[in-house]
Amino acid sequence: MAAIEDSPLLPPLNAVEEDRALLLHTHRNWRRSQQAEIPKKGQSENELSTHTSPPNSQDFFQVDLREADFRHQDLRNANFQEAYLPGANFEGANLRGANFQGANLRSVRFTGAQLAWANFSQADLIWADFQEADLQGTDFQHATLRGATFVRARIRGGNFFSTDCSWADFQDTDLHESDFQQANLNGTTFFNAKTAGANFQGSHGQHEPSRTDSSTPPGNPLFS
Repeated sequence: MAAIEDSPLLPPLNAVEEDRALLLHTHRNWRRSQQAEIPKKGQSENELSTHTSPPNSQDFFQVDLREADFRHQDLRNANFQEAYLPGANFEGANLRGANFQGANLRSVRFTGAQLAWANFSQADLIWADFQEADLQGTDFQHATLRGATFVRARIRGGNFFSTDCSWADFQDTDLHESDFQQANLNGTTFFNAKTAGANFQGSHGQHEPSRTDSSTPPGNPLFS
């Protein structure tokens, strides 16, 4: 019986070894590429998403995200300009400096969210919920806030210039030095709100005034 090395049907031994070495090298490179994509042990999905998509680079311009769930997410400086977000949930989210200009935010929940210096100008916020949210310096000018809830929110220095606040609820809200010039306050509630330094010049509509600050004229619910 002839030896295997002498068989004419098989390539020389050195050629077989070269093929094996090439296959082994290719396999090792593939394993390295796969391991690079595997998350580190103990690394959560939130950490991965934060690493790959920094909060200040999140762009949701004009997207349709109705009823989306953004609860407790880090969305600082995110861009939601002209986005379609009715029914979305941002409860407890960090939205400092976020841009919602011209967005549809009907019935959106911002309960307990951090919204300092956010931009809601020209946004549709009918029935939006801002209870206990931090809204320091937030811009609502020319927005529609009909029926919105701000109970126990902190809105120091908020900008409500020419905003439709009809039937909005600002009960127990901190409104120090906020600007309500030319705002529609028909049916708006300011019960126990802190309105020291707030500017209501040119605002209109019959509303319930604050019971705590002398800056809001008692017994005169009509600002003209």
